[in-house]
Amino acid sequence: MVTGRGQRWADVVDEIARQRAELNHAQGVLADLTACAVSADKLISVTVDARGKLTDLTIEPAALRRHRAPVLAQLITDLVDDADARLRIRRAQVLTALTEIEPGYDVLVDEA
Repeated sequence: MVTGRGQRWADVVDEIARQRAELNHAQGVLADLTACAVSADKLISVTVDARGKLTDLTIEPAALRRHRAPVLAQLITDLVDDADARLRIRRAQVLTALTEIEPGYDVLVDEA
């Protein structure tokens, strides 16, 4: 049976292994994130990937009749920006969940 400092080291090593697994999982989650945005009139929708790259664009035929080209282009740009903002929020939520590191390094220091 390990006691004292040896047990604390064993606990830290176990915690590091747990955190590594958690980081690997978070990396996968972050890589797979997507976000969507839809126009107010529901005629245009966009999807962006984890890097904010446009991966899907849907334009209903009515949108082509309703909006002139410059307006349509601006709507698409705005929707991509909106989707990217949602993506940043989701990314921050995932990363925030990783910020608590326990046990802290102070468990390794003997109080003498």
